Amino acid sequence: MIRSLSGVLLAYVLLLVQGVVPLARAADVVAPDIQNVQVSEVANNSVTITWETDEDADSTVNYGLQEDYGIVRIPTADKKKHSITLDNLESGRTYYFRVVSSDALGNQGISANYKLVTDDSRQSGSDAGQGQSEAQTTQTTQEIIEQIQEIQDPQRLQEIVNETVKAIQGITEDLTIVGPPTVIPETTTALVRWTTDREASSEVVFAPAGSYSEGQYAFSQSSTGGATKEHEVQLIGLEPYTEYHFKVRSTDTYDITGESRDYTFTTKASVPEIRNLRIVKVEENSATLAWDTTVPAKALIEYQDMTTGARNSVGRPTLASTHQMRLADLTLGTRYVAFVIAENAGGDRVRSQPITFVTVKDSAPPIISNVTNESTLFPGGESRIQTIVEWLTDEPAHCTFTYREGIAGGVEPTVLDSKDSGYAAQHVEVIVDFAPATVYQFWLECADESNNSVKSENYVLFTPIQERSIIDIIIENFESTFGWVKNIGG
Repeated sequence: MIRSLSGVLLAYVLLLVQGVVPLARAADVVAPDIQNVQVSEVANNSVTITWETDEDADSTVNYGLQEDYGIVRIPTADKKKHSITLDNLESGRTYYFRVVSSDALGNQGISANYKLVTDDSRQSGSDAGQGQSEAQTTQTTQEIIEQIQEIQDPQRLQEIVNETVKAIQGITEDLTIVGPPTVIPETTTALVRWTTDREASSEVVFAPAGSYSEGQYAFSQSSTGGATKEHEVQLIGLEPYTEYHFKVRSTDTYDITGESRDYTFTTKASVPEIRNLRIVKVEENSATLAWDTTVPAKALIEYQDMTTGARNSVGRPTLASTHQMRLADLTLGTRYVAFVIAENAGGDRVRSQPITFVTVKDSAPPIISNVTNESTLFPGGESRIQTIVEWLTDEPAHCTFTYREGIAGGVEPTVLDSKDSGYAAQHVEVIVDFAPATVYQFWLECADESNNSVKSENYVLFTPIQERSIIDIIIENFESTFGWVKNIGG
């Protein structure tokens, strides 16, 4: 029984070596169309093969004898007329070949299988000699099969199988990834699909673009579905709205591996959720809405006058997680309905539930926010301090700036009132009277056009310390050591 099974197995393997079991080629509708394959300039040990494609593509010839295998390739996809000369061939031998051309996007076209006979000056070129050679080859193969069937030692049979597999690996063509892979990205996953010219395993290697270096992939995921021509791998654990580099790999049963070039895809952004939508303030001709989003998003409010049916919208294109927007030019005593729309970085949108309000006589004061201050020391004979204080109000308002030195009180405050500045939502005050290395307390008072006023909390700022020159430091050291130094110049 062992003898019978081993004979069948090895006979099948040997038939594979002779090319009896052809490898199927997957079709690709977008590949170059190969036409007019011609053989010319046939010599003892060389031959020239030409063909044409309907688009610019590279040039490849797969060729070989039963005992040998080779490939010649011109990798630049820049021509429609192709020509490759095969050198160092054996004279008077039959060679099998096919031509392959890929365009710049990697779409691959493969011709039918052809064969040619190199010139042999030693023979008349008759088919009789060639037929005799083929008959002799067949007889030799049969003798090998019979000899193998005589072997009874399983270990020796396994060694023969191993050597046969190595021989197959030496003559079998490269595994081909047919065309570019396709990717269906989601927020944290991506489905990668591709096709090979024969059954093989499925693996995807990938890395985020931010940490990718050429040819270095941090992660790998494979399919456990076994060998196939149609491959599919689901990548998991990805980051939302992130670009990834990847390539696909497939390995057949003879450990021949094919892989694609590097490609990229970007996962989808997380869809935002709108939370805590509220009316902050309603006035005679305006209303202020506020809300939060779970991820940074652009803001848009669509609103409608329920009396006239007139529609309008206002938006802000910057990404933020906390939002506040003011609807202006409304009509007093009118009911409005509004919807908030949040759009993430990937363009996905969500819409809130409606929120309604009625404009009323303005009785709410302005809201003061984003209070900042910055002090700059200008050195010189007499150092000067310039302090800039900025703040925002949620509606046009007139503001006064009040300050005093120290934080304990008891010092009469100074009021700065820019009466000619009018009403505005952005405010700035420049102070040049502050002393260096001093603590100041300040506050703001703002009133809107309906004379609704508000006073801010008290803020504290510290002015910079005046830098001392090297002479000042030396004199100070002498004063601390010799009391008489302070009398110099007295």
